[in-house]
Amino acid sequence: MEEKSAMGTRSVLDREMTRIRDDILRMGSLVGEAVERTYRALRLQDAELAQDVVNGDDTLDFLCHDIERRIARTVALQQPTARDLRRLLADLLITNELERMGDHAEGIARTVLRYESETPIEIPPQLATMKSKVLDMLRQAMDAYAAEAATRAKEIARLDDEVDATYHDLFNRLINSMVKGRLPVEQGTYLLWAGHALERVGDRVTNICERVVYTRTGDVDDLNPKPGEG
Repeated sequence: MEEKSAMGTRSVLDREMTRIRDDILRMGSLVGEAVERTYRALRLQDAELAQDVVNGDDTLDFLCHDIERRIARTVALQQPTARDLRRLLADLLITNELERMGDHAEGIARTVLRYESETPIEIPPQLATMKSKVLDMLRQAMDAYAAEAATRAKEIARLDDEVDATYHDLFNRLINSMVKGRLPVEQGTYLLWAGHALERVGDRVTNICERVVYTRTGDVDDLNPKPGEG
């Protein structure tokens, strides 16, 4: 009887962990859509689309809180093993990273809503490159998460160096253009904010990769330390 009870508990735990994983993957897809849509809103100066992105962040917030609640309940009620606890802790941290990525997308959308100049914004090619790179990193990271592919996660994290290099190029070019009067300060400031937000998305994808490695190996590694961090 005790063996059957243990098997039943394990079955319930496995089902709930699968549902949590599926909802985290759904969150990843929604975040990718939000980043794509907020970039399009910036490029087209589409206030209606930007407002849709802002409104859609509520869905990500709800999913985040729901997943957090279910993880806490699973830990309390389903007798997870040490390996399960590692996975659930990683799930909790990944959920938070995705929610913050949604906040970054929302932040870009809000800059579109605040931009009042009639001068069209010319999107620098570096910003388009950053958007494409972070979306590709996110897609690959969620695939690695689903497969618990630690080696692949480490490879994906290294791609953040390219995002950082592109952001630094964007930053220097925008500052130089504003100083020389070739770019209105208001427009340059909004583009800098958008670039910084995308750079932070790349950082958070790297954090997800670290959680994938932790789930698989138990190691807590800094996969992409910034200069000065050792």
